Amino acid sequence: LGFALYLIKEKALLRIFQEKLHLQKQANVITKDLSDSYSYIGEMNRKFDIVKELIFRLPKDTADTSRQKQPESFQSILEVAKLFSKSDTVSLRFINTKTKSIEKVLENGQGTSFDRFDARTLLLSKKTFWEEEDFAIARSPLQAKGMVAYVIFGKTSNHIEDADIFKILASQALLLFSLDHSGKKAEKSVLVNK
Repeated sequence: LGFALYLIKEKALLRIFQEKLHLQKQANVITKDLSDSYSYIGEMNRKFDIVKELIFRLPKDTADTSRQKQPESFQSILEVAKLFSKSDTVSLRFINTKTKSIEKVLENGQGTSFDRFDARTLLLSKKTFWEEEDFAIARSPLQAKGMVAYVIFGKTSNHIEDADIFKILASQALLLFSLDHSGKKAEKSVLVNK
């Protein structure tokens, strides 16, 4: 009888030990998931702050456009794109969809060649974000006066998670380009009328 009680208690103790191990594994998985979630939230907050700062600087940079040939805000957009893409080089291209020609190219960094991305090649895709071999391309979702902007950068990882951020950057660049282009037209008409 004592031996039977011992076996029953031993079996119950083994079951409790296995449940404890299972609960510890679950706790470790939950802790890891929670840690990943905090890291992701922290990273998204940092990215949000960077984009917010860029957007808040937009009015000042736009006002400075008339005094500069290449607004500082284009450089800011290129720097933010480099930061988010973790790439050494970023290209910003403005393409006229009517003439199918590149109106302006801005690049930041050295080493990578973007020569293969001409206007016709880029306009072939109707997507707003896609990846090709070692490059990722983001297009402004909408056109402005027949113009569209592209942000092109080298891929440093297998999958780009923040495609929307690059589309936002392309849209902001297109806005600045349109404002700059409109400002130049207004200056020309003032000079012609004088």
